[in-house]
Amino acid sequence: MTPIRPTAVFLPVAVALAALALGACAPDVHDEMPGRAQAAPPVSAQGGGLKTLRQIQAEENARPTPAPRPEPAPAPPQKLSDASQTPNQPPPVRRRGSSSPPPPPIDQPATPALPEPGSTQGLTDRAKRDLMSPEVDRLRTEDAMGRLDPLQQRDLLRKQQDLRQYGPGPLGY
Repeated sequence: MTPIRPTAVFLPVAVALAALALGACAPDVHDEMPGRAQAAPPVSAQGGGLKTLRQIQAEENARPTPAPRPEPAPAPPQKLSDASQTPNQPPPVRRRGSSSPPPPPIDQPATPALPEPGSTQGLTDRAKRDLMSPEVDRLRTEDAMGRLDPLQQRDLLRKQQDLRQYGPGPLGY
């Protein structure tokens, strides 16, 4: 068996401790004004000479801060006509950071109130009755002459019952 060298065991631990120590000593870097582009340093600073942190902070405080833009007053709510059933929609809200003004609100015309469609059940029943009645009339005639066997008589009774289900015909029966 090979003896374990002390450097091989402690090297990863030492590297991890060194990384933690360096990370703890590093200054906190964060953006004080997120969302704004950072300007290039002034020309005087580029010519040489380093500024202290207090000088830089004093320059930042001396800069005039842009005044916040006044928000446009919301439009008064519009009354909806009785025919229109859509609720008031709030005006579009300007997104943060957008450089363009919000689009103008869209005036949608009120939809006209349409009458409710009538029932088509009566028309359907009449069409079915008109299709069945010639066959029922033929079977009744043959039954009156005695030409129907028992199965055809059963079909006649079923068709007569279906015909009655669709209501009276133009002749009242």
